[in-house]
Amino acid sequence: MISFEEAQALIIAACEPTGTEMVAIDQAVERVLARTLYADADLVPFARSAMDGYALRSADAFLGAILPVREHVYAEPSGPVRHDARTATQIATGAPIPRGADAVIPIEEVVRENGSIRLAAPVGVGTHIFPPGEDARAGDRLLAAGRRLRPADIGLLAAGGHVQLMVFRRPVAVVLTTGDEVVDPSQVPSHGQIRNSNAALINATLAAWGCAVAVQEHVRDDEGAVRAAFEQHLGTCDLLITTGGASVGERDLVKTVLAGPFEFDSVALRPAKPTAFALKGRTRVLVLPGNPSSAFVALHEFVRLAAFSMLGEAEVRLPRVVAKLAGAIHGKASRTYAAYAILSTTADGFVATPLVNQCSALTRTASDASGFIVLPPGARDLGAGEQVSFDIVDWSRVAGSPSARDPLSPGLRT
Repeated sequence: MISFEEAQALIIAACEPTGTEMVAIDQAVERVLARTLYADADLVPFARSAMDGYALRSADAFLGAILPVREHVYAEPSGPVRHDARTATQIATGAPIPRGADAVIPIEEVVRENGSIRLAAPVGVGTHIFPPGEDARAGDRLLAAGRRLRPADIGLLAAGGHVQLMVFRRPVAVVLTTGDEVVDPSQVPSHGQIRNSNAALINATLAAWGCAVAVQEHVRDDEGAVRAAFEQHLGTCDLLITTGGASVGERDLVKTVLAGPFEFDSVALRPAKPTAFALKGRTRVLVLPGNPSSAFVALHEFVRLAAFSMLGEAEVRLPRVVAKLAGAIHGKASRTYAAYAILSTTADGFVATPLVNQCSALTRTASDASGFIVLPPGARDLGAGEQVSFDIVDWSRVAGSPSARDPLSPGLRT
């Protein structure tokens, strides 16, 4: 058994990006950029009007000035327009500033009469003008490799003319769940049976991260069936994840059949102690516990590291913040403790409230929590106000954010 930190470091060291591919920009949202992209020219390379109004020289724009309107400039392809002194040029938002003009006055701030405009106030140099290169100068970095592309990033790259993007290939994943007591979620469980929540959880999480789940299969607690599943899928995928059959019981067959060698076969972590990690050719194998709460912790503290490393993400670990503890919690003597909790924002910083029920067999805790309080090994009671580390699984579940549920609602049972 190795420490939590050692287990994470081994996974990161063993997992690299799975390769790259070119995709069209309209297919690139939520993909991870594989190449740093730069501006090949000023963005935009000409000064533009910020308003519908009139371009003029600031030297001509004194109080009460009357300027004849000589030209019109629109936001459309055209040759350069020259602005004459002591005149006004009607201009549309986004249109290039005529040569000779150095300011724009909005339509609402002038009186139009007899083909001229009368100014009610002076106008300074640069007023209502977007300067050239305001978004970026030629050679500026637009986005760095390792960035997961959001819709706003797609807009920036389109503005810069980057329409074919080099991104990291999606890792191909296979998910194997085990357990004779586990039935499909569509079935009504008999006495002693439970629905397969782990498969749904893992598939949804991998898809949200950007992995391609090629196969999801449930395997009986039978050595031959487990062996056949490994023989079929090892070498065909980048990431193979199992849940269940990971401990030391009579029907815990996964580690026995996999037969190592393991980078580690258990972790000093509660929950998720039975988690194991092995390298099998191109395939990285992560063996997760079967209890839903334990599987969820292992998924986010270990599988995430492998998946994000293969995806080429710049940062693979969960976001971690320091929070004040609300309530009390008891550390574990020889293991790191990942305790489900609600994270709240206050005027004084983050506050972490542990969920009441930390049972590893539950599914609700994962749905209710923002993430985990992470306590280092050491059987110590921590009280209200003490500082703790908090790994955030979902920012939208942080109480105080616009999309978070009320942390005091009955469903959260805090």
